[in-house]
Amino acid sequence: MQEPVKAIFTECIQTQIASADLLQEPLMRAAELLVDSLLHGQKIYCCGESMAHASARHFAHIMLTGLQFERPPFPVNALHADYGANEHETIFAQQILAAGQPNDLLVVLNAGNQAPRISRAMEAAVSRDMLIIALTNEADQDVAGLLGPDDVEIRVPSRNTARVSEHLLQLVNMLCSLAEQQIFPQEDNP
Repeated sequence: MQEPVKAIFTECIQTQIASADLLQEPLMRAAELLVDSLLHGQKIYCCGESMAHASARHFAHIMLTGLQFERPPFPVNALHADYGANEHETIFAQQILAAGQPNDLLVVLNAGNQAPRISRAMEAAVSRDMLIIALTNEADQDVAGLLGPDDVEIRVPSRNTARVSEHLLQLVNMLCSLAEQQIFPQEDNP
């Protein structure tokens, strides 16, 4: 029984190593975009497709409450996923259309192949002249094609939904940590 467990750990480690090489530059660009939005008083919205929705909610929580130290809250809102809504696929888009303003930021997360709800949210964000940070994966078929030249994609180098989900959580923690370090450098304790 130990071999399957070791195989999972090995796959996790391999994804980590590949990510460390591939994701540094897009992660830093995303952090810069996030910090710029925060410093200019823009609102930040986040949502995730399917399993990634929990990571989006976690991101909003740590951006509001702080990750590494006590600080003022950052204006980040997790979009509500009302599964009882009549238009399930447009639930995030409706919220963006209702509240999104030019230069606000939408952070989307997708651990799977398709992302109809966040694709619609991205289309709504584009119509509102908002910027987008997309955390995706190698299997993503919907999100990358909706990004503009000023948007940022962080593409996890895996097609395994479980490995991608694990990595999305790590990436949102890293984005929050980088934002805190840049906005409050006096609090940075290595």
